[in-house]
Amino acid sequence: MPPRIIPTAGFPPLAGKPLVQAPLIQGPPMQGLNAFSSRPQVLQPSPPALSGMPPAAAPPLPGYGWMSPGLSQVLLAPPPPPASSAPFTSSVSAVNGLLAPSPVWKNQLSSMLRNNQAVIYALNIRTFGAHDKNGDHRIDPWLGENGTFLSSIPRLPELAALGVNTLHVLPINPVGQLKRLGEAGSLYATADYTRLNPEFDVPFNGLTLLQEARMFVDAAHRQGIHVMVDLPSCASMDLALSNPELIARNTDGKPLTPTTWIDILMMENGPALINYWDRFFDLMINKVGVDGFRVDVARARDVNFWQPFINKYPQLQGEMGLLAESYTIEDDSPLENIPRDIPFDLLRAGFDTIYGNFHIFPSWTATDYMNYILENRRRMVESGVPDRSLLGSFLTHDDPSLMPRGGVPVYLLSAGLMCMQPYTVPYLLDGFTTGYEKPFDIFNWVERPTGQHPEIGLFTQQMLSLRRQYQDVVTRGLFIPIPLTTQGTDNNIIAFARYFQGKTLLVLANKDVNARHQASLNVPTLLPNQPFQDLAPYYGQQSRIQPTANQLDVDLSPGAFHVFALNTPLLPRVLPSYH
Repeated sequence: MPPRIIPTAGFPPLAGKPLVQAPLIQGPPMQGLNAFSSRPQVLQPSPPALSGMPPAAAPPLPGYGWMSPGLSQVLLAPPPPPASSAPFTSSVSAVNGLLAPSPVWKNQLSSMLRNNQAVIYALNIRTFGAHDKNGDHRIDPWLGENGTFLSSIPRLPELAALGVNTLHVLPINPVGQLKRLGEAGSLYATADYTRLNPEFDVPFNGLTLLQEARMFVDAAHRQGIHVMVDLPSCASMDLALSNPELIARNTDGKPLTPTTWIDILMMENGPALINYWDRFFDLMINKVGVDGFRVDVARARDVNFWQPFINKYPQLQGEMGLLAESYTIEDDSPLENIPRDIPFDLLRAGFDTIYGNFHIFPSWTATDYMNYILENRRRMVESGVPDRSLLGSFLTHDDPSLMPRGGVPVYLLSAGLMCMQPYTVPYLLDGFTTGYEKPFDIFNWVERPTGQHPEIGLFTQQMLSLRRQYQDVVTRGLFIPIPLTTQGTDNNIIAFARYFQGKTLLVLANKDVNARHQASLNVPTLLPNQPFQDLAPYYGQQSRIQPTANQLDVDLSPGAFHVFALNTPLLPRVLPSYH
């Protein structure tokens, strides 16, 4: 669907207010890719020296704090194969082990989505496995540079190391060429739902395209990663010519075009579509072996279509995960020929997860953010689906890059919140972990979206590790908003606790990436001598806090994000708490 235009603000130089006299807060510095601190650092009166050097002399990452030496040389992506390699040599060698009998795989995606345990990574095969062999910064499919199922396999261990357990693979069906957008055509302009995209095939290797797709899925499973593929919503012009009975029309017989898109048409929600999609589900479930589906523009079909359709397939009623692209805020609808969103009706119809509107987080105040979480929880409970979840999607393929909306700090802040906030599953778009600055491309043959900031990936990786370490607290724990007794009129400080069986995590964030902000927090049962352990990786300027009896005074640095382990077992008894 069309990109949502998000209000943006400028990113002036960092400016701060005078510091209060209170202890400095610094969490553990970000480590290498697979090195995590085995225990949280105990707060010190001043930040410890780094590698024997005083902080002022430590090697900085521009403007975003100190990290371990050599960090700038760490890349999330493995090195590409040599240009002299045959197009499929490295890919096939990487999957030789797949020729052996596959281990038994148990799909648990539906439960993982409902229990907030999924960590989703969205990728486009066309770009995810692309490799610019001749260095011209173009991807030429005639030279075998485009991404394929096999060329994507060597990158899967990278995602497993990051902490991903679920893939959202953008459409893998053939792309229509009539009225196509871009040089390759939109992935969502589907020419044939019953076949796989030949663009993702490695020719002359003795394998069929279906075998290669199955090898990709099996390779993901061997990494402990579920695979969820996209079900596009519309028909390309090619499909409209080959299967005219599928096309929705107005009373004059004219095909319906969704909003201003010129390369796709709406499909009629009737028996013809159901019978046609039977073949899509047979291909993906029984032959490719996927674990679930992300349904594009799910609101294009109402509950009277989805409920019997889901009930028709035993697999869709079991552990086959179902993610509906349906938003809880009408920020991009109604659109021409597309109905309004029905997110909670879709959950009642059988979907596990719907989209959150966290992509507009930069335009919210701190109160907006807290109220959004509570309002959606209330609506889920009142709709009779308290066991479902929201997608914690701060960035999707429809959205512009976060870079113009705050740079690296807003990526780090978003990663921290998506790992700790309640009722949601983290969602990472390919390119998020390096701060990719361009729009995510679904129309052209381009290089894999890669930015210049690997520190985002390192922070995200360690936050996902922290999420796993405190999985019960984060996925099952109570959500406790922390009252702010004083806060500036800018309304930028976010404060909440997560609590489960005596364990409390306090989350503090300053959503203003340009300036410091101060506040006093009401934390009943907090003791003046309460030890604080900042579990989040440290970045940026230092924050300051001062605990007193039942209160916490904070001075948070620009874009700060902190997670503290507290000893406050009675907190849910004295503050409103939400399951």
